[in-house]
Amino acid sequence: MLHEYSPKHHPYRNAGAMFQIGLKPMDMATWLDTGRDHAAFMAEKRQRLAGRPLVYYRSLPQSIVAQGELLRLVVAHLAVHHRSSFDVAAHRVRDRIDGSLHSLDQKSLEPLEIVANLLEEDFVLFEKQDGQDIITAASNAYTSSGRIVSCVGRDMHYAHDPVPGLNAQLAARIDRVLANVQAGAPVVRFNWFVTAIADRLYPEGSHHANATASEDVAKLLAEDHTRAGDVLHVRTERQTFVRLPETRALAFGIHTYSDPLSSLAGDAESLTAMHRLISEYSEDRLRYAGLHAIKVPLLRWIEDRLDKSLQEVGDLRIGEGKTTSDRRADR
Repeated sequence: MLHEYSPKHHPYRNAGAMFQIGLKPMDMATWLDTGRDHAAFMAEKRQRLAGRPLVYYRSLPQSIVAQGELLRLVVAHLAVHHRSSFDVAAHRVRDRIDGSLHSLDQKSLEPLEIVANLLEEDFVLFEKQDGQDIITAASNAYTSSGRIVSCVGRDMHYAHDPVPGLNAQLAARIDRVLANVQAGAPVVRFNWFVTAIADRLYPEGSHHANATASEDVAKLLAEDHTRAGDVLHVRTERQTFVRLPETRALAFGIHTYSDPLSSLAGDAESLTAMHRLISEYSEDRLRYAGLHAIKVPLLRWIEDRLDKSLQEVGDLRIGEGKTTSDRRADR
């Protein structure tokens, strides 16, 4: 099945097989985003976060001031850059898409909870403690592994421990990068992988759920790899880093996108890059991402699509006057 849209972001085009920090300057006007499924997504997200479950939300008392600054920055941003989606007034914000109304001074909710109920983004706050960047608050509905939320009161190393080789390769550099993000100079980076789970909000026990879903789909694809485009999805995570000017806290934002693999069917640049990367991944990396079981049929599907694209280009050239022998030479 072909799709009428292409994924909004294509981080695999410029990625490497090894873990990379890959920070780039970000235009602050692009900080927050609203997806095609905003209303349905936000209803599910708010339900997941209701009651402040510890697997999705934790905070330290000292984070409240930074939370308040983040909320004010978010509201100001919506008022300027998202007026078609949000109606901002003195003490409330109305979501124009789903009609929900959000009081900005609810005593029963922490400021970070109000942010979470407004936005598709998740947020994690870092603050200095004894010279070290410590997570002081986290709202993370996208994944239900609970790993990031369990880091409240710790540094980011704990969250990265399960990722094969990440701390060994990059922990010290990640610390330096986080410390060097300056107010007025926001940055952005991306993660991505292919998964059998379509939902942006992952099910409980996310890593196990992803591996199980991949194993189930692998059985289907072993019989017919051509179905990979419709049963697999590209999950892209956009991570933003904004230094709050008053408290100096670092706001780490996470927005996750999920697109059918078939939405890339005609994108030879993306498919070529994706094929190269997956082919180069270590066994540990493949298992961690849940790709081990589906690697072979996934690569076969990509190869089929690239062959088809090459054939279409060849046919076009023939139509423009090239001979069949020219086409064979091109291939």
